[in-house]
Amino acid sequence: MAKDPDIKTSKKAAAKKPSVKKASPAKASKTTKDQKGTKNVSFQEKLKKLNIDPEKNKKTLRIVGIGALVALIVTITTFGVLIYRYKMSNRAVKIASRVIPYPVASVNGNILYNTVTYNDYLFELASIEKFYQSQNQDLTSAEGKAKLAQLKNDLITQLENNLLIQQQAKQMGITVTNKEVDDQFNQLVQNAGGLDKVKATLDKLYGWSVDDFKQKIRDSLLQQKVGNKITTDESLNAPAKAQAEDILKQIQGGADFATLAKQYSQDGSAANGGDLGLFSKGQLDPDFEAAAFALQPGQTSGIVKTQYGYHIIKVTDKQGDQIRASHILIKGIDLDSWLRDQRAKAHIVQYFFPN
Repeated sequence: MAKDPDIKTSKKAAAKKPSVKKASPAKASKTTKDQKGTKNVSFQEKLKKLNIDPEKNKKTLRIVGIGALVALIVTITTFGVLIYRYKMSNRAVKIASRVIPYPVASVNGNILYNTVTYNDYLFELASIEKFYQSQNQDLTSAEGKAKLAQLKNDLITQLENNLLIQQQAKQMGITVTNKEVDDQFNQLVQNAGGLDKVKATLDKLYGWSVDDFKQKIRDSLLQQKVGNKITTDESLNAPAKAQAEDILKQIQGGADFATLAKQYSQDGSAANGGDLGLFSKGQLDPDFEAAAFALQPGQTSGIVKTQYGYHIIKVTDKQGDQIRASHILIKGIDLDSWLRDQRAKAHIVQYFFPN
């Protein structure tokens, strides 16, 4: 029986098939390391061919870094001396103060945070000087220099107060939106007769841009919101209300109104026993008028709260559409009195003294 040639061919092919040996993990790892080493060596050789010494370059970089740090320290110190000792405000100092926040004062902070910066101070000072120049007032005369010296001190106080208001706004969760700023700005532009007129006026009087003015609007709105929150806070106004209630009890007990007004009222009319003279509707605070015009001559009101504080009103005469009344005013807390109180409590440190 003849053999199948295909089977013979298949066997020979099977016999000739080479065996495959797997390399051990150790050998494979060694091979990889050798290859990497070869690559590293060739990279080092390439650097040498280019005359680049990595170690020498590291030293150079360290020297350059140290030199830059020294230069920065010298620059900061130099401008610091020009600012704090010589009170300079030339162009170079202005540029430096925009980059480096040299502190003028800190409010509940330190030299690094919650600070009034020299850049803030210079901006406001330039605005003041520009305004007085636009009004043809000479700040270089003896009188002008004295006035400018006072303005500089007042300016720092105002900037400190702004920080106190910002901090209080943050605690109260009070913010001012871009829409609120834009709405007020657009209204002012409309009232002024157009954007070009506003720009010209801002530049002439203060040297401000539109963005500068919008920031002023934002600050003003924030101050208004904080002020409104403070004046309506019952806990802050409790002492004033309690005093007014005590005075009312004395009046109801038969005490003389005019005498108590002279003794306790915190209004300019106190010296006259609280007498406000004759007045018509629309002349005084709406809440005050509503209570006063509801009284008949000889009658005394209860406690009347207005934006100014707590009033006790007594109508003494009525003539046509006018009435004559006296009042006793115990002022509630307002933004100014709140700021005085906060300044006494706050940790305020002044680093720059302008005069």
